[in-house]
Amino acid sequence: MKMHHLHIFLSSPGDVSRERQLAREVIDQIQSERLYQDRLKLDIVAWDKPRAGTAMPAHLEPQEAIDRGLKKPSQCDIAIVIFWARMGTPLSVKHLKPDGSRYRSGTEYEFLDALNAARNNNKPDVLVYRRKKPPDVNLADPKRKEKEKQWDLVEEFFAEFRNPDGSYRSYYQKYDEPSDFK
Repeated sequence: MKMHHLHIFLSSPGDVSRERQLAREVIDQIQSERLYQDRLKLDIVAWDKPRAGTAMPAHLEPQEAIDRGLKKPSQCDIAIVIFWARMGTPLSVKHLKPDGSRYRSGTEYEFLDALNAARNNNKPDVLVYRRKKPPDVNLADPKRKEKEKQWDLVEEFFAEFRNPDGSYRSYYQKYDEPSDFK
C-alpha cells in the first residue's frame, strides 16, 4: 500500500496559540489512527513546532529565518491560517508585495504565498479560520490603542475576502471559541 506524505503549514499571529496547539493535536490524532498508520504521514511545518521548529538567529529578521529554515506554505500540501484579534508584526521593506506595498504581517505573507500558489497550481489547499468574538479591551489598558489598531488590520484583511459587489473572492471559516475551532 502506498504511503501518502502530506506537509501541513500552520500560520497565525501570536494571539491564537491555543488554536495552534489544538491544530497540532488534531493532526497528531489523525496521524496516530490505526486506519492511517501505514498509509498516511502528516508533517506539521511551523516555526514553533515542539522539538522541530526553526532557529531564530539574531542577525536575521524572523520571516527570513522562517523562510530559510522551513518549507514555504506554497511548498506544502495544506496551509492552515488562523486569526483572531491580531494581524501580527509588519514585515520590513525587505519583504514587499508585488504591488510594492508592505505586508501587514508574516501571517499575511504566508497566507498570500499559499493562496497565490493554490490559484496557480491548485496546491496547497488553503484553509483560513477566524475567531469571530471580538476581544475584551480594558479602556485603562496601556496597550488599548495597539489592540484597536491590530483589530482594524484584521478587519481590513478579511474585507479583502469579498468582491465590491459583496460576493466572496475567497472563503474563511468562522468560529466562536478555540474548542469550536477544534
